[in-house]
Amino acid sequence: MLKGVPVEKVIPPFYCCYLLRSTVSRTFLYVGSTPNPVRRLRQHNGDASGGAVRTKGTEKRSLRPWEMACIVTGFPSKIAALQFEWAWQNTHVTRHIPDDDRITSAKSRNRTSPASGKERTRPVRPRISVGDKMANLHLLLRVKSFARWPLAVKFFDENLYRVWQRCDKKEERKIDGSILIELETKSSLQQGASDPALLTDVAKATSGIHSIDVTYKSSKEYIAKSQSVIQNQTSCCTICQDELEAGQTPVLICSHGDCKSASHMTCLSQHFLQAGVEKDALLPTTGTCPECKQQLRWIDLVKDLSLRTRGDKEVEMLFKQRKQRARKIPGAAGVAAVASTATASLNVMSDEDDSIGIVTDNAKSIQRQLIIPEPLSDDSDLDDNWAYKLDDDDDQLSVVSEDSSCEDEPVIMHSGSFGKAKKFSAEAIIEDSEEETGVMD
Repeated sequence: MLKGVPVEKVIPPFYCCYLLRSTVSRTFLYVGSTPNPVRRLRQHNGDASGGAVRTKGTEKRSLRPWEMACIVTGFPSKIAALQFEWAWQNTHVTRHIPDDDRITSAKSRNRTSPASGKERTRPVRPRISVGDKMANLHLLLRVKSFARWPLAVKFFDENLYRVWQRCDKKEERKIDGSILIELETKSSLQQGASDPALLTDVAKATSGIHSIDVTYKSSKEYIAKSQSVIQNQTSCCTICQDELEAGQTPVLICSHGDCKSASHMTCLSQHFLQAGVEKDALLPTTGTCPECKQQLRWIDLVKDLSLRTRGDKEVEMLFKQRKQRARKIPGAAGVAAVASTATASLNVMSDEDDSIGIVTDNAKSIQRQLIIPEPLSDDSDLDDNWAYKLDDDDDQLSVVSEDSSCEDEPVIMHSGSFGKAKKFSAEAIIEDSEEETGVMD
């Protein structure tokens, strides 16, 4: 643990914002965030508890099942993902988008209070199309607030990806090249098979959101290497050549192969910024290793640093060896071995204990334990179990604040409803922000 540095949470291995699309009515969309897309989709579809109420639909019309059409990944924290989620849900009022660049504008509705008789102007969330949803996503990835974040967009729906491509062609301002845009569909999986009809459930489970690693397993070798480099007390900074004191100052290790380049965080940051285009930026996004000359991502380096300095529990779970199950003795030989063990236990107890009644009861108990053993616990799911915890209360319905003075106050309403609204703090609304958008193409 670094001295003088406050204890904070580690950078999560995975956190994303997602866009759901109803397979029943393609015009219904839903935006949310989660550290585990597979589990969250099961919740929305009613296969697991904890799903959002709005994705259930109504008694007359069910919107299930939903499909995950696209995800935005690479958020360095849960709070960062929630900020992007809320901005994507409320592009008509968010302060992250300048008014001149805003695609969807806020609408208002006058309403008279039955109690006081006063008339109030109330903002209402506009209904937007799928094209507007993609155009707003394109806009958010260009604004200063998110343009330099280590984000990536992955599409799982070909039709939605074509809508995205049309938005990208129309827009003169392009997204930063560091943001990866990718399409992965079922057809790409079928191309690798001689007969798509022969694809097994196991093969299908290795594609789409099921193939996403939501744990630190992919970084295991990198973490092991960085720990060994830090433990070497003779290491010096690759840039300034001063001795590295890992317990006193942050140290970054190259993430490539066998390269053991170690540098002070400040030294490597200045090295990246001086060699890059944005010399006035506070933090770099990418850079070249001063030793192996390969390209590095800043987020990968600081994620490893956060695990070394704050993630003792996560690292321990990552390198924890799984317990092996005791082998069961099959067939008649196994029965004979169990009976032999039980007989030996009876003989030992009869020699040591003078009370026949106690010996008989204990012997029966031992015999039952030997013949009918309790099920063995399986520790195979212990690694990275944090990723399988339930999401926070992000399935509650958020409501609008009628007289908020905050510029970026969330405006979240039931689709097609203008019922009485309640007032919540901005923090609570951000935590519980979710959206259902009915649109018409």
